[in-house]
Amino acid sequence: MEENLDSNNQFLNKGKIESIDLTTRYIMENIQNTIIMFCNPISGNQEGKIILDIASNYRTQEDYKLIDFQYLNSKKNFEPIKAVFFGLINKEDNDKGQLLLKHCAERCKINKENGLSEEYYKVRTLIGGGDGTVLSMVESFIKNGTDINFCTFGHVPLGTGNDLANTLGFSDHIDISNNNLNQLYFVLNRYYKANYGKIDIWKMDLQLDDIEGEVLVNTKEGKIQLKDDNGNIIKRYVRSFINYVSLGYDARVGYNFDPKRTKSRNGNKCIYFCEGFKKLTCRKTVSIQGFIDTFTIYDSLDNSANQESFFSERTNDANTNMNNKVKFQFISKSTYKKEKKNNNQSSIGKRLVIEGEPCSIIFQNIINYMSGVNDMWGKGKEQLAISVKDTDKEVAKKYTIKLKEMADKKQLFDDKKLEVFTFDNGFKTGFEKVIGGFAKKIYHGRGPMEVKFLDTPKFIEEDKKNRIYLNLDGEYFHIVKPIIMRLELNKDICQGQLPFLIGGK
Repeated sequence: MEENLDSNNQFLNKGKIESIDLTTRYIMENIQNTIIMFCNPISGNQEGKIILDIASNYRTQEDYKLIDFQYLNSKKNFEPIKAVFFGLINKEDNDKGQLLLKHCAERCKINKENGLSEEYYKVRTLIGGGDGTVLSMVESFIKNGTDINFCTFGHVPLGTGNDLANTLGFSDHIDISNNNLNQLYFVLNRYYKANYGKIDIWKMDLQLDDIEGEVLVNTKEGKIQLKDDNGNIIKRYVRSFINYVSLGYDARVGYNFDPKRTKSRNGNKCIYFCEGFKKLTCRKTVSIQGFIDTFTIYDSLDNSANQESFFSERTNDANTNMNNKVKFQFISKSTYKKEKKNNNQSSIGKRLVIEGEPCSIIFQNIINYMSGVNDMWGKGKEQLAISVKDTDKEVAKKYTIKLKEMADKKQLFDDKKLEVFTFDNGFKTGFEKVIGGFAKKIYHGRGPMEVKFLDTPKFIEEDKKNRIYLNLDGEYFHIVKPIIMRLELNKDICQGQLPFLIGGK
């Protein structure tokens, strides 16, 4: 207790006293038992609204929605959880929560400097919403000046997919009904007792054509161009991601699903299924062979000394801005055919060619995908989407064996590696959840990675066959005239690994 008082005095002595109200002080003095929760009230089946409605019955003098479970008049012996709740849609409420979190993080830093145990310098920060809500809120905290190194995040699954919560050991939804405080306590207690852990955070850097390039989102009001703060059409789109990035069929389905979202989780899943069926039967999605030129892996200090050492060639790539050497490169089948036709084979000799006509390519960090499809990498076994060409049989056999060894590696969310794989068509993508084992593997390992796009035709609204779609953590885009997409660990945020609560089902 004396240590807590000392750190409290340090905080107040730094001139923070003017902006600290009594409720904030109380929460700061009980960091080890505190949960700060931000809820999206319109996600999924509106469980977020139910949570906020329950919490609204417990207001402090400063109008915080604070439930102090330890002191409730109840026959149950609750844990000493002190949970404070804020809505994401209401700007005033959101801003109030962000300020509280910022103060708590500052207090946590002092607690750590004073040598207190980890529970005193990690404030449990729950984000209730879909997969896309989680990272957008984390980025919002950073923009607000909060030191998120002293937060530990938890994803409360309120959206349609909720793949992140599923991966981290929680369920893909919560059960809570109106005015049911016991159910709310059960949900919070799982996060209160969860373990501290980390999850990799990656960065996508998408470069578009300076003249014709654009990124479109599909809304209920129609298709909207993404613009920067100055109102200019975005030509370079940089975003962080935790779950995955994909190009192709699944992103196209999601893009057309977005404006039809409802307030029902099950209703949304039905709409998504219908959109997927339409794209299978009526409007064929262009294969990735129609828009990908090469997929390149670069050397990096993040790569261990022995990883992929069988790819021994090291060549400088004059056409890239990445200050690394090429570790190895996959080439699309369409580009390979052009090379052969033009008799312009690479000086490397052998070529690692992406085969078939895959409908999508996925760059995955977590183990779940598409509303609970589990372990696509593991179930894919040794199925490869690549072949080794332009070399003798012995060399090709050696490379194929090594590639299969790489494909056999286990997928983890905290190993600073991505898994890259494809699906042959939409039917196999859909049946992955029912049967599994349809994913075909390309790569498992560390970045930086780079996708170079073919020069696609000028965008015409009626010309649907040339459209390229992007899925980033459950957010869907139509990208026009992309040039290069780079993926690498985002070391600008917590050295590339976000602190997260890890549960157990």
